[in-house]
Amino acid sequence: MKELYNTLPLPDDRPVTALCVVEDPSKCPLGYTVVAKSHDQDLDADLWKDGFFGKRITRYLCLSKTEGPSGFVIDSLCVINDKDAPPNGYVLLSKTYGAEQRAWRKRQLTYRLSEKNSVFLAITDIIILSKSKKAPEGFTMGGEINGLVLCYKSAPLPSNSNPMLNRVLPSLPAVNLKPTTNSGFTSSTPVVSPTPYTKNSSNANPQIKSPVRPAPLPPLNNDKPSPDDNPATKNHLIVISSSTLSGFTGLEGVPFSLGPRVQCGSNLSRMNGGMKPHKTAQELNAEYQYSFATEREAMLRL
Repeated sequence: MKELYNTLPLPDDRPVTALCVVEDPSKCPLGYTVVAKSHDQDLDADLWKDGFFGKRITRYLCLSKTEGPSGFVIDSLCVINDKDAPPNGYVLLSKTYGAEQRAWRKRQLTYRLSEKNSVFLAITDIIILSKSKKAPEGFTMGGEINGLVLCYKSAPLPSNSNPMLNRVLPSLPAVNLKPTTNSGFTSSTPVVSPTPYTKNSSNANPQIKSPVRPAPLPPLNNDKPSPDDNPATKNHLIVISSSTLSGFTGLEGVPFSLGPRVQCGSNLSRMNGGMKPHKTAQELNAEYQYSFATEREAMLRL
């Protein structure tokens, strides 16, 4: 079992650094790997899909993890229409490697090159699906070219080149954890404790210290301050309490009293038992009577 395990290829999580298109899978450049078969059905991964008549034209995608500009990785790719311009920051893969022929027929493949120190994720693998239209687990769909679906897998870059940590954590000065030799005192200098505690010889552990004087007794219940001792209660002040903080409203010392008109109304309502006296029909007619003389005179003029 161990020998079989050693023969299995290890997963290569290195980021993809370069892409190219070749006409013949046997002419894949040095340092590149050709995607010659589909991932789902192990069929021919020709991205041109030419007809059966005439000379057959084929196109195969190749990827590399060692070639390309130094310090750059491919972190995204997408498929666009033949006449569309590539998105901002993307590179158009338009020619074949070596022969400089047209790479695509109706669609175009674009990808984005970014510096390692500026991105967190990078593409580590690219597959082609011949039948399925859904990306496998862990992959992202990049687009469709002549009935074949391109999918790519992204993974975090190694921790030593993680840009997020370099941005969030600033450069901290080195901290020396070793004790200094030129301190203000030597080992023979006694250190005096500011607290009045001495060693108790009766304890089994000589490092445990006990107080010289006994602890004070707890206060009795009759020692509780009365509400009359509160200065805010004596001065009739309004105190607002919020948790352990207290404050004043700013109206301390302002007397509260009713106006004379309000006091007369309240006294009159108290004399009548809180009810206003009722008026008779004659009093209401005399107070609110209206003759409509002006209206009748206006109607006569019409």
